[in-house]
Amino acid sequence: MTTLADVDWNLVRSFVTVAEHGSLAAAARELGLAHPTVARHVQNLEATLGLQLFHRRSTGLELNDTGARLMAPARSMLEAARAFDLASRAARSPASGRVRITASELIADIFPELLSPLRRARDQGLINVELLVADRALNLLEGEADIAIRHVQPHQQELVCRRLAGLPAGLYASRGYVAERGMPTAESVREHWFIDGIRAPRLARGARRRGYTIHKDQFVFRSDHFTGRLNGAVGGWGIALVPVHVARQQPELVRVLADIPFIEVEMWLVARQDVRTTPYLRDAFSTAGDVLNAFAADLPRLQDSEAARPPPSRTVIA
Repeated sequence: MTTLADVDWNLVRSFVTVAEHGSLAAAARELGLAHPTVARHVQNLEATLGLQLFHRRSTGLELNDTGARLMAPARSMLEAARAFDLASRAARSPASGRVRITASELIADIFPELLSPLRRARDQGLINVELLVADRALNLLEGEADIAIRHVQPHQQELVCRRLAGLPAGLYASRGYVAERGMPTAESVREHWFIDGIRAPRLARGARRRGYTIHKDQFVFRSDHFTGRLNGAVGGWGIALVPVHVARQQPELVRVLADIPFIEVEMWLVARQDVRTTPYLRDAFSTAGDVLNAFAADLPRLQDSEAARPPPSRTVIA
């Protein structure tokens, strides 16, 4: 009789991923494994259990009734394996270790300097930092990073979250753009060009919330990379939403539509639950939150946006 001890959790991981993606090829890409390896994992799991788990279709693999019944316990097994791995790593590394922090391009340039308090002598423990600048939200629960700075509120209840002070941002254009097309005003918005994201059009959404209509044809330059949007503004493509700390390092940029209050770009510090029990992760989490709060608090804000800004929280991890 097959028991839990007979089942390799790597086989279960491949089973769940194939079921979620519907094909061996897609699962292999997600797991970073070779296609034959994933196929072998599925075959070995079926052989170990003595059960067929999938219908083999010309379009891919589809869970049969037996496989569908096993999905919930399989996911639970994966979560238990991950929790065991995290706990064992915490026990092995009480004071020192590697922490992978993922941040957006908005703060990637200034973050290394802000994290300087984490540099310590070896007899105090050594924290090695890996800064991951990603164009997508890395999955903390899957171990893609340890700590994340996010600009939207996380909703996974399994994560530890701390809301930080927001980054003030305004609308900026190049001096060349203003010389060519004139200084924008609230009345002349329809006559100007704008720069925004593709998948996350933050500027367009913010304008709608404030009662301004910017038509689709006015967004003449789009990029999901902040550096691309910033360079577009510097290059004269149009008006972009730029954090204050970045704009003041760009002498070519001038603030426009100054009668519109600064926008607050949210910042959330997020980590897995093991940040509570692993000292070096806890240290990195607390330090990152404190230095980002202090940095944001020193940036200029308009008086009317101050009142609307929620106070930064200081979550104590216990």
